[in-house]
This record gives sequence, C-alpha cells and structure tokens, in this order.
Amino acid sequence: MLQPTAWFRRSPAWMRTIWREVAAFGTVGALAFVVETASFNLLAFGPPGEGPLHAFPVSASVVATLLAMLVSWFGNRYWTYRDRKGPVDAREVAWFVGVNLVGLAITAAPVYVSHELFGLSSALSDNVARLAGWAVATWVRFTVYRGLVFTSHREGSSDVPGLMRRCTRAWRSGRLWPGCLALMAAVCGFVVSTVFHPGFLTADSVEQLLQAEGARPVTDWHPPVMALLWRVLIHATGSLSTMAALQTAVLWGTLWVLAVALWKRTESRPLSLLMLAFGLAPHIANFTGVVWKDVHMAYALLAVCAIALFARELPTGHGWTRWALLALGLLFLAYAILVRKNAFPAVLPLLPMLMFALWPAPGRRRWLIAGVSLLAFAVVGSVVVSSVSHPVATRQYAQIPLDDVTHVLTPQEVRSAAEQAGATPSLQDDLVRTAQNCRKKKILWDAYFTCYPHRPGYRDSIGPHFTAEEADVLLKMWVQRMPHHVAGYLKYRSRTFTRLLFEGNLRYAGGTFEGTPKNVTVDPTLDAIMRSYVTGFAHDIPWLFQAWFWLAVALVLTLRRHWPGPWSRELRLLGLSSVLYIACYLPTAPQANYRYVYWPALAGTLALILIAADVLTRRRAIGAMEQAQDRAAAGEPTALPDSPRTPMAPTSPAWPAER
Repeated sequence: MLQPTAWFRRSPAWMRTIWREVAAFGTVGALAFVVETASFNLLAFGPPGEGPLHAFPVSASVVATLLAMLVSWFGNRYWTYRDRKGPVDAREVAWFVGVNLVGLAITAAPVYVSHELFGLSSALSDNVARLAGWAVATWVRFTVYRGLVFTSHREGSSDVPGLMRRCTRAWRSGRLWPGCLALMAAVCGFVVSTVFHPGFLTADSVEQLLQAEGARPVTDWHPPVMALLWRVLIHATGSLSTMAALQTAVLWGTLWVLAVALWKRTESRPLSLLMLAFGLAPHIANFTGVVWKDVHMAYALLAVCAIALFARELPTGHGWTRWALLALGLLFLAYAILVRKNAFPAVLPLLPMLMFALWPAPGRRRWLIAGVSLLAFAVVGSVVVSSVSHPVATRQYAQIPLDDVTHVLTPQEVRSAAEQAGATPSLQDDLVRTAQNCRKKKILWDAYFTCYPHRPGYRDSIGPHFTAEEADVLLKMWVQRMPHHVAGYLKYRSRTFTRLLFEGNLRYAGGTFEGTPKNVTVDPTLDAIMRSYVTGFAHDIPWLFQAWFWLAVALVLTLRRHWPGPWSRELRLLGLSSVLYIACYLPTAPQANYRYVYWPALAGTLALILIAADVLTRRRAIGAMEQAQDRAAAGEPTALPDSPRTPMAPTSPAWPAER
C-alpha cells in the first residue's frame, strides 16, 4: 500500500481531498457531456440526417444544456459534494441555476459565432464550437460549485480554501463587476441579435444588399462604404446576417464601456445597470437590428462618446493609450461621416468632447493632429472606398430642388422655369406632372418617389437615380426661381420641418415588406413580440418617438449655463451635436421618419442617464454626510467614506475636480 509522502501530509486538508472532488466532478461532467452532446446531435441532426431542431442549432444547444443541467445537479449534489449535502435551500438552487445559465450562454455562444459570423453549419463545426464552449463552461462550473454552490451545509467549512471569501471580497470591492456587466451585455446582445436575425431590411437596406451581393453596381445613393463592408462580411462568412450582428455587437460593446465608465465614476451598480438597460429602451431597441445608414452613424457616434467617458477615468500618464483611443475615436467619426453625409455637423462637437476627455489641456499641436487626422481619415477613406467599389453617380442631391420647385411654384411656373433652365419638352412635362400629382394627392415632400412619373423598370439597373440632364435642370430652376419666392420657400420648408418635429412616423421597421428578398426570413413570432413592445410604448408615450421632444432636450442641454457634476462639458456637447444634426433637416427634410432623429434620441437618452447619475450620487453623498453628522452628535466614532469618487463637502456637495 502506498504511503503518503511528507509533502502530502503537510499539505492543507482541502488539497488532500480535492483530487476526489475533481475525479467525481469529472465523471459527472463526462456523463453530462455525453447526455448534452448526444441530445444535441439527435435534436440538430437526428438519425435521418435532420433532427427536429435542425434549422435552429442554437435552440438545440440550449435544450441539450438544460438536460445536462439535471444530470449535473443530481450527480454533484448527491455524489461529488455529498459531504456537504443538506436540505435544499433557495440560495443553493439560485446559485446553481445562475452558474448554469452562464454556462448555457458560454456553450451556446461559440455555436452562434460559428453560424452567424463564420457561416459554418456542418456537424463537425458545430461540435467543435460546442466543445470549446463546454471546456470554458466546465471550468466556471467547477470553480463556482466548489466555492459558492455546495457549501452551505458542510460541517467544518473553515478548512475550505479562501475561494469563497476571495470571491466575496472581490464582489464587494467591485473587481468582478465589470466582468458581470460584460456578461450581461453579451447576453442582451445575443438576445437582441436573435430577435432581429438575420437583420431587418428596408427598401434602402435591400438596395445595399443587392450591391453587396453584386446583383447591382454600387451607387452613391446610399453609402458605398456600407455596401463594401457588407460585401466583405458576406465573402468572409457566407452569411448576410453578419451585418446586423456586427451593428448589434457595436451597440452592446459600447454600452458596456459606458456602464463601466459610469461604475468607475459613481461606484453604483444600479446606475451602471441603468446604463446597460439603455439598449433595451423601446426607442433604442426598435432599430438595433435594422441594417440602415442612420443606425450605423448613430452607433459610431455613440462609440465616440463611450471612448470619451472611458478616457476620463484613465489615471495620469498612459500616453500611448490616449493616442490609441484618439485614433479609434477618429476612425468612428470618419466612418459616421462616410456613412451619412449630414453627420458632419453632429461630429463637430464630439471631437472636442474626445479631445478634452483625453487631455484636459490638449494644446495646439494635439488639436492640429486631431483635426488633420480626422480630415485625412474621411478623405482617404472616401478615396479608397471609391477606388475599390467604383460607385455610379446617381445625383441624389437633386431630390431637394425637386421638392422645392414642385411645391413652391405652381404647375405653370414649373413649366416656365423648366423651359428657362433648358429642359427638354419631355422633362418639362414630367416636372409639371410631378407638381400636379403632389397637389392632387396633397403630398408634402419626397416628390421623386411619390409624385414623379417614372418609366417602368427605371430602378432595375442601378436603382434610384437622376440623369445628369435632370439634375442640372433642377439646380438651375432652383437657383433662378427660389430667390424670387423667398416667402413661399420659407413657408414650405417650415411646414416640412414642423411635420418632421411633430408628426414623425416609422417608429418600428418590421422584418418583412414587399421588396424583401426570398432568402431573408425572419422569425414572425419574435418580430411580432418586438413590434408589440415598441408600438405599445409608442402608443402610451408617443413623445418618446417625436423629434420635438429630443430637440427640446438637446436645447436644454446646450443652453443651460452650467451642469453640476463631472459631465458638464459632455452634456452641453451632446446637446449641441443633436441640435446641429436636427437643424440640418430644416432645408432638406424628405420625410418625417423617426430614423432622422435616431442619433438625437441616443444622445439625449445618454445625457438623461448621466444627469440622473449625478442627482442620485449627490443625494447619496448628502445622506452619507447626514448620517456621519448624526453619529458625531451622538458621540459615536465616525469615519468618512474611503471612496475617492464620493462628494463629501459638508455644505454644498460637489463632484471632485476634473483632471
């Protein structure tokens, strides 16, 4: 019989017994793995080659993991940790369910990535992905089972290693909280991406998809950079759903950074959760999975705000980190400009926000480097995209003079202006008919799509477009006639802007419409659930989806002289960015869609959360000070909170001075 070595006898008790736990846990885990793998393959592939959940591999993975959870519960509770066995209590069940839900997400995530990002759907790829997730989930389960789940009834638990105590201390100190926020952000992003899978498409999205797939040439009616990015993603993964998955990942990654930055500043878990819940708000989640240039622009600008708030929390130094964050922020700003031309005014206030967050006093050299770099990124990016995609000129800008001349001038004046501008008789007739149709149908705008007499099949080759002759004539008509109809022009544009502010529509873009390609199929049940969620809020809180409300929020943010708290500059710049962006639609608004104020809605919501964080933190500081004063008056020993973030001025609580 083998005798234990001296080292083994001197080792702690838990080390001498852990081998048995590892062996038992491994046996139970192996059995659970067999059950999970077998059930997954039966559900996904089945004996005939296609199981009942063949089209839903993620769902099959979830069901298989739930079955394995039952095996794991009975095996570990009644065998691996039988010495700790006692009456089942709520704490033990809650921890077990919680850690297995985490394991479920960890196991299912590689399958989702394999399918949606890399386009792999074979039995081998699915099982390899699940094996990688299972290995990580197993380590997490063993650690938490031993330290937190099966411990409450163990006699002499003092010889248990300090894992639980270390976890408790780490939880209380907050070291684990950013990881928890990351896990919650990943789960929320996964759920949202599943709801919108493979991405909701509008008419604009379909045009971009056709260009990305090569069915149509790339045009400049919609941003070529989006079509090029989508094409790269499709070629890399073989799946068109990666574009929607990418923008969802950008949103939730951004929200995680914002939540961590808010946590570092306030040390409040509820406030960081509030920031994370930002992405589940109905006026934000409604477009998360809609492949739209407005959504890409808004998320790029929000990412810059996240970089700025994160940079504020950097300790002194970190010079290269600050320059790297500047480069990343400038790339997002440049992408926003490339994807939406009128994003440039909204970008202007965000550049100072980024600079002052990185350096309290940037200096001329840094300002010059940042400005030149942003211009270079935008120009070089535009040149590269154009040289690669060769976009066809569609002269979209002609929409604006078409709306103006057909709504400000009478049909007779339209014919006279068109003749003076050198239009052919055919074009003169088309423009007159456009003006007549808009008046007859009482259509206020978007004359190109709603009133213009298009020839059949005009969009079959390259999509919406103006010929060079049409664009030149419309510009000449506008330049020659609008200076003589200033009152009519101002009246017309005031009507369109008022309609945009107070009669916004398209609060929800569904997953199906007449032009949706046949290879794009969304889950009708999930679509209906999301539609009900958004439209229900739109019915009960309509101002949440109205431009006037977010313009009012932006004006208050901009015009207030000073905001208390550490984000005074950020709040004013967010408001200014929204005001400038909405103001750009005064002479150009083609419709009253909510998507035109999606960025102001994101910026306004972020600002409101920061204001709420300031108010709640100041109240908490006042309460802590009052309690300290009461204890001092009662003769009890008092100690000021050791948090460097907590304002403790006895008369007028204020945030710590900005760096």
